[in-house]
Amino acid sequence: MRSPESTSPEFDRVLTGATEPDLARVALEIARDFQPDLDVEASLARIEALAARIRVRCREGVPPRRVLGQINWVLYVEEGFLGNTDDYFDPRNSFLNEVVDRKTGIPITLCILYRAIAGLLGVSLSPVNSPAHFLLRLDDGETTFIDPFHSGDLLEREACENRLAQLIGRPLSQPESRLAACSPATVVTRMLRNLKAVFVGQEDFASAYIVQRRLARVADDPLERRDLGMLCLQLDRPGEAIDPLAAYLKSRPKADDAETVTALLSRARAVVAQWN
Repeated sequence: MRSPESTSPEFDRVLTGATEPDLARVALEIARDFQPDLDVEASLARIEALAARIRVRCREGVPPRRVLGQINWVLYVEEGFLGNTDDYFDPRNSFLNEVVDRKTGIPITLCILYRAIAGLLGVSLSPVNSPAHFLLRLDDGETTFIDPFHSGDLLEREACENRLAQLIGRPLSQPESRLAACSPATVVTRMLRNLKAVFVGQEDFASAYIVQRRLARVADDPLERRDLGMLCLQLDRPGEAIDPLAAYLKSRPKADDAETVTALLSRARAVVAQWN
């Protein structure tokens, strides 16, 4: 595995608030943390090749929904892409190169792939950080939602709300905000949180630490800094735990777990002091 401090220019663009970072490239940079030999440009070329196959089938000026229909035909009929319902928590579902190779993934990575292809074909799709299920939306006079996990289903708002209600087991609250377009940083945060949950669930704390290094930088959430410190302690890296734990306590001095985190911070400082 490589460190997040390795060259990761597109991820850095997300951190600086760039308007249109290439989320497919960001996803591949994240995958490269675990696959150091991954050729990002070769993976992007495979995505471009899929787009090229679709482009020749779309005459100039064709409506965006017709383009989406051609994307669906190539991805789900000819190529056989599908959502991975058999092994949803396989970490490979979060690595975009593996999604392209294995033709299966989870909602967010399939959305990133689908959106990248649509963008190459001149169709702008917005990511939607909806509860329990990541989606895309096309705003072309009226809004259409796209579900790449389910064969690229094109859904009107009511159908989209009904699908999400089925997934979460209750009607969707505040649907306008829950189905709004989200920022690139939100997409990357959700992708990293998915991957973190997989590794923590597998008790693979070394891999979770690699993910958490990125997550603590991109997420606007003190809890992610706390979790970075906790993982550092879990991996016997007390020196690295000090700054994130201190930052968490500074931002949330009255948190319910402040006493526990303070004790852990003191212990980490004591260990490091013994080294000097």
